[in-house]
Amino acid sequence: MSNRLKLASALAIVGFLGTASVAMAQTDACGPRKLTKKLEKPMDAVQKAREKKDWAGMLAGAKEVDAVPVEKTEYDKFWVHELQGVAYANLKQYPEAISELEAAVASPCMTDTDKPGRIKLLMQLSYQSKDYPKAIQYGKQAFATGDMEAGMYVGNAYYITNDFENTRATMRDVVAKMEAGGKTPDEPTYRILQSACLQLKDNECVVEQIEKLVTHYPKPKYWTDMIDALLRASKNDRELLNIMRLADGVDAMGDGSQYVEMAQLSLAQGLPGEAQAVLEKGTQKGAFTEARDKDHASRLLADSKQAVTLDKSTLDKQDASAKAKPTGEADVKLGAAYLSYGQNDKAIEALQRGMGKGGVKYPDEGNLLLGIAYVRSNNKPEAIKAFQNVNKDPGLTRIAKLWLMHLGPASPSPAG
Repeated sequence: MSNRLKLASALAIVGFLGTASVAMAQTDACGPRKLTKKLEKPMDAVQKAREKKDWAGMLAGAKEVDAVPVEKTEYDKFWVHELQGVAYANLKQYPEAISELEAAVASPCMTDTDKPGRIKLLMQLSYQSKDYPKAIQYGKQAFATGDMEAGMYVGNAYYITNDFENTRATMRDVVAKMEAGGKTPDEPTYRILQSACLQLKDNECVVEQIEKLVTHYPKPKYWTDMIDALLRASKNDRELLNIMRLADGVDAMGDGSQYVEMAQLSLAQGLPGEAQAVLEKGTQKGAFTEARDKDHASRLLADSKQAVTLDKSTLDKQDASAKAKPTGEADVKLGAAYLSYGQNDKAIEALQRGMGKGGVKYPDEGNLLLGIAYVRSNNKPEAIKAFQNVNKDPGLTRIAKLWLMHLGPASPSPAG
């Protein structure tokens, strides 16, 4: 777990505060903050052992202090528990350390200033000893004070105990508070929330976390995870095809079955050029490994090529017909066809014309296609503008947002 406290650092702070506090002499709810006279000399030996990091000697010395036959004050008892707890913790005897430090925290001699650090240390030690209910108990107290690291501990402890509902709730709270404070959570924080949501079949939450991973920690794996999540959540064939166009654009296509499915969807929408292109790409990438897949792809490619021959021969006629129409639906369909054949300039012209006329059945898809055409023309600024115009259909809006993430910040428009 990358979010762990540095145990040595935490213990060093306990020891440092302890050294400073022993020297104090004042009276409050705990009584006089001064050691009983007979305990001062053996307590000095304990402190010297601590300074040398002689934890076994420190523990033995603290036990000797406890064994001195004198009536001990609350303050005496507090320091016996505190120093034994520190020694046990450094000896990695965590259950014993927890028992002693819990007694110290419960003491009226524990100051409000020191208590948060001890609570956090108890959380850490409980986690280390796999006492997850206790780690959650102390972690919640620390998290309530605004300690984000403690919240991460609580989330991890819930996850380890298969309490995914509380994992999701806790990690969502951590992420929201960190982001609101202008801090980006680390990769494992997003991933544990993503994993909890996956266990709960909360696909919307899964996609949301992968979006953040793609944004802040862009890796091929996260793009693949994103595409898989979107495919599970897709609501219709039009959205499905545009998810696959995104997968193709970010180089996150899966096995041969995805290439075949994309080709089939393209053919169903009257785009044999896109079907041919995606099948040829799948073949080039070696996506069809099984004989059955190769045969299926081969037959589908033959059908696509036959349809391309007929479709290409009518493009000029389609162009003239689309230009003559008062609404832009035919222009957008023509633009999609040009795009499928790699004729990006003609695709841009037809798509812009169609979107300008209006009367387009799926305007968000028209802007998506326009954005893709600009991406393939290496015109990033115009691609960004087109994707930003996708804002009505929730599914396509999310796809456009992911295209924007993939493109990154805008750069100056190309000259000419």
